[in-house]
Parts: sequence; C-alpha cells; structure tokens
Amino acid sequence: MSFIRNNFLVIAVCVLTAASLAGCSKNNKEYYNYTNTAGTFKGSTYEYLTAQTGVYDSLLFVASRLTGLTDALKSGSITLFAANNRSFELALFNINQARKDSIPAMPKLSLATIDSALLDTFVCRYIIPGLQNTDSLKGFTDGKLYASFRYDYNMQLQYVATNASGFLGGGPKAITFSDPRNSIFTRNWVRVNTITVDIKTTNGIVHLLPAGHDFGFGNDFIKRVNKR
Repeated sequence: MSFIRNNFLVIAVCVLTAASLAGCSKNNKEYYNYTNTAGTFKGSTYEYLTAQTGVYDSLLFVASRLTGLTDALKSGSITLFAANNRSFELALFNINQARKDSIPAMPKLSLATIDSALLDTFVCRYIIPGLQNTDSLKGFTDGKLYASFRYDYNMQLQYVATNASGFLGGGPKAITFSDPRNSIFTRNWVRVNTITVDIKTTNGIVHLLPAGHDFGFGNDFIKRVNKR
C-alpha cells in the first residue's frame, strides 16, 4: 500500500507540474506575442474597405470624387490610415458649426460639396506610398517622417508597443500617426493612435484609426474649408 501511495504522489506531482508549465507557456505566448492585427485580406485595399459594410462609406465616397484615388486604393502600392464614417461626421459637424456661428452665417456643406481640390490635399495625407507596417518602423525610436501620397506633405509615423499585465512591450502594437503641421516643435503636432495595425491586402497595408479621430486633424482643415 505504501508503494502504491508513493507512486500515486509522484504521478500527481508530475501532472500538476505539466499543467503549470502548460499554463505558463500559454500566458507567455499571450503576453509576449500579442499583436493588434487583423491579418491578411484576400483582396485589394479598396475591396477591404468595401467589405466593411457601413464603416468606410464616407472614405470611399470621397475617393470616388477625386481623380486617381480609387485606382490607388485598388492597385497602388500604398499604406492607408483608414478614417471611418464617424471621423468624417465629426469633421463635418465642426465645419458646419463654425459656418453657422460665423457672421454672416455660411451655408451648410457636405462631403459632396466641399471643394474637391482641398479635400484631395487632406485625404492624401492619410496615404503613404509604399508598404509601411509596424516592423518597418521599429528601428526609428522617435518615429520617422514620410511624404504623403501625391502632395509630398510630411506625416510622421512612430511605432508604439504597449505593456500588458506587467510585461514590458507585451501589449498591442500600435502606430502613432501625426500631422506635424510643417512644424519642428512636437507641441504643435496633432496625433492619433491606431486601433488595429498591419492589415495586409493584395496591394497595400491598412492601419485603422479610431472613431473619435476628427478627419483632417482638426482646426487646419476646418479653417481651410471655411475660408471666405
């Protein structure tokens, strides 16, 4: 009986040890290998946006107004920071509130009536030529400036690794996407953090911006649209 009892204890200890190691392995994988990505989409960047029903209709509509932009989304080698419908709604609300409060008041605008040339300059700031994923940014501690699509306007991309449950850098990957506003002083920059990164399409990379982002990065866009 003593022999059987001793063997039972040995087996129990082995089972508990194996379970503990399995648990640690799972936790390490969860925290150290966490990636805030949506993987690969089997289609173009344009098709990806179209597939997200009710999310990127405004961006697609704006692209349809602007020469060559839909083609770029379909076949260009580009990195897109995708602003969703809510971002455009916020921008329009702020634009029209300012127009309403101006003296004399100005008529209400929509995405269909904003000057297309002006709209183009701001939409193109969300598109970076080439494929820029989080791995390509890791070597630049302070971020890096990239010329935007078509207008060569400098935007800044900076890799961010957040922490998770005490694991340094073990949380979601993100990119801080900034409009430097042609200033060398970071206090003048307008920033937004991605919510999902590194969505690979057949022709590009897509990073998703949060619903709270004001399309056009705020006041500069509002002032340009409402300039008399």
